Amino acid sequence: APAPVARRARTRAVGLTILILFRLFDDATVSFKQKKVATRDIKKGSGYTVGESEGQLLKIKYSAKLMDSKYTADLKAFNVEGMVFKTGEQRCLPGLEEGIKGMQLGGVRKIRVPPNKGYGDQWYRGIVPPSSHLEFEAELIDIAQNPVEEFKLKLEDFGYDRAAGATLCLAYLAVSPFIGNGGFANN
Repeated sequence: APAPVARRARTRAVGLTILILFRLFDDATVSFKQKKVATRDIKKGSGYTVGESEGQLLKIKYSAKLMDSKYTADLKAFNVEGMVFKTGEQRCLPGLEEGIKGMQLGGVRKIRVPPNKGYGDQWYRGIVPPSSHLEFEAELIDIAQNPVEEFKLKLEDFGYDRAAGATLCLAYLAVSPFIGNGGFANN
């Protein structure tokens, strides 16, 4: 009967590990002592993982709220349907980027960001008060794995209509010197 005993011990160890991880997230309360980013997976993803390589191009969707603030703010400006950025280029809030490491495609995670990894002791856009603790709910939508996928992701972020318009403008600028004074025949 050693197998069932080992299985129960393993089950207890896994349960204890999960309990400790939830406890760390729940202990990430608003206090001046809180200096670390805390995370909790809501939905596990699958496939590619953030952090497998340097400079990954990602697309995330997120919303944010203030944690335990005396200020009330409409953070609808922080309900972002699709943000594309490359990891390590500091184009994303440091605490949010740290919090999405280890996520897999399709995963959803709550991320608690203390002020030292967020907006610090300054007002941000007149919406986020100084020394604010933020809670994000982030979903990993896509990770580009090669240059073609990076191009597609950037093009999608820029917008197909805008890209077509820009292409037509550039084509006109390239051809306009030839069609300006009588066309090609008079040169």
